[in-house]
Amino acid sequence: MSKAIAGHMYRHYKKETMVYTVVLADALDCETVEPLVIYRSEYDSPDHPKGTVWVRGRADFESSVTLADGTVVDRFTEIP
Repeated sequence: MSKAIAGHMYRHYKKETMVYTVVLADALDCETVEPLVIYRSEYDSPDHPKGTVWVRGRADFESSVTLADGTVVDRFTEIP
């Protein structure tokens, strides 16, 4: 599991080109106080330009997903 770290880059499991930089790894939801990760895309897509900012719960960012073939992978993998 990749731990979200501000300033580090991560690849999303869906596609090799889906690369993001974590902007803040310790944000909090103002109502639930849920830990959040704020991250920015480093690629262009037809729907969202490079630099689009996203927010996701830390637990979800650091979670694993099960692919259709049963393989378990990290949702985001840090790029060394």
